Amino acid sequence: MRKNTVRNTIAVLCTTSLLAGCASQQTPSFLDIQPDQNGACQFNEAGYVIGGALLGAGLGALLGGKNRGLAAVAGGAAGALAGKGLQSYLLNRCEQLAAVQKELRETKMAIARVNVPTGSTWADPDAKNSKTEEGLLVTVDNQAMFGSGQDSLSPTAESDMRKIAATFRGTKGNILIVGHTDSTGGRDMNLALSQRRARTVGALFEQEGVDKTRIFYKGAGEDQPIASNDSVEGRATNRRVQIIELESREAIMAFASHTETDPTLPERVKENRATGDTEGTVPAPKAPAKAANKPATKSPDQGTASNTDKTAPYTVAHSGHGIDFGGKPANDMPNTLSGRTGQPDEEEKGVLASLWPLGEAKASETTLPTDVACIEDSYRPVGAVMALSNDRPVHDTTDYMPALYSTSWHDTVNSHLVGLTKVAVLQNGGSADGDPGVFVFENYKKGDQKPAIQTNGHARSYVGTDGVMYRVFLDEDAWPLRCMDVLYSRKDPFGNAEGRIYYDKDGQVFARDIDLKKAK
Repeated sequence: MRKNTVRNTIAVLCTTSLLAGCASQQTPSFLDIQPDQNGACQFNEAGYVIGGALLGAGLGALLGGKNRGLAAVAGGAAGALAGKGLQSYLLNRCEQLAAVQKELRETKMAIARVNVPTGSTWADPDAKNSKTEEGLLVTVDNQAMFGSGQDSLSPTAESDMRKIAATFRGTKGNILIVGHTDSTGGRDMNLALSQRRARTVGALFEQEGVDKTRIFYKGAGEDQPIASNDSVEGRATNRRVQIIELESREAIMAFASHTETDPTLPERVKENRATGDTEGTVPAPKAPAKAANKPATKSPDQGTASNTDKTAPYTVAHSGHGIDFGGKPANDMPNTLSGRTGQPDEEEKGVLASLWPLGEAKASETTLPTDVACIEDSYRPVGAVMALSNDRPVHDTTDYMPALYSTSWHDTVNSHLVGLTKVAVLQNGGSADGDPGVFVFENYKKGDQKPAIQTNGHARSYVGTDGVMYRVFLDEDAWPLRCMDVLYSRKDPFGNAEGRIYYDKDGQVFARDIDLKKAK
């Protein structure tokens, strides 16, 4: 009875656009970004009032206990007022920005609504503190905004940006400024440059009277392309600044985390990669001398491991013969893991998936990045959210996902013990925390034995309705291992994890599926 009540209430709530889990069924992202179709400021008052009333009434009914009816009425009234207040505020802010947009000399500006889920987690998406905050996302595009490799605004861009900044003076929300670059130049350089550019804009906001304690900035580098880096126009589109206004700092941090752990990100990076981009895939490590039983022959494009043509084999780092994990040529296998780990059953979908940020429609689909294997992806460091008040990283939470707080996992593969240690994923947003350890005991036997491979990898994580994909990239001291994909189940976070390792063997890249067990 209780479950049916919850399901029915959620069905009513999903008739509004206020729940990100219900409104975002058309977008494969955690974030519900909705550009306005008829001008910049289309905020339907009735939708916000009715939606707020239904949401308030539904929550009142759920939490009202014996006085459920009275609580629903009171919650509905309060929700209607809150919905009207939110609609009025967003409409006013949007109109201010739209007015400024007409005064800009060279800068293009796009205004969008953004819904950000906070509080919910991949393991408990209907947590009691789960909620959604709605705010504004302003994208600023000016090809002459910054000089090449520079972090100072051009005079015209500075004049335009000051007009935009003035509209944020006296507002009540927190502000996150995110800098983006194209893929020209090195990835580390672009990440640092984008952070400096974001800080430049943040400092300008402070000069225009915005409270610096409400200003945060972050560099995304080339990691979140929205156009192809293979054209002048595409690169110009990727060079942009985003200004996100949300009420709470929690929502600001959630926005930053969700964009970094978006399961569509690896595919977008791959699709928008520039031709000849040598930083777009797993770097090819040098084989240790002890493993090079055969002369190492370098392929013409060594260091790019590219597989944009799926009919061509993956590029090996070296043609030597190292540890054999008993796999198959990677090109002969399905591109990646099934992505079905932890799929919610039909009974759970009605309650859990409807509040999950991707929406119930996505619960029956593979939402993890299973179209791009780790051997095609690359380690891309995540830029920290910085506070303008002290120029230090902001740490919003120290809570970790269940079973993913400094845990260890292992499997025996073709008589070799393969292990993954120090696996840690943050609860809110799902970002990987720290570098994991990787070890391999060749022809493992219990007793005093030294590992043939013992190193630290570099991890990124992506969060979907099925759970978390934890992706580990490896350096030269792990050869012949190249990288590892691991799927942790949302349904059973303490159970086994589905995984796949990629490794070099005799001039080919091989893959082997593994079943990782949590070490006790």
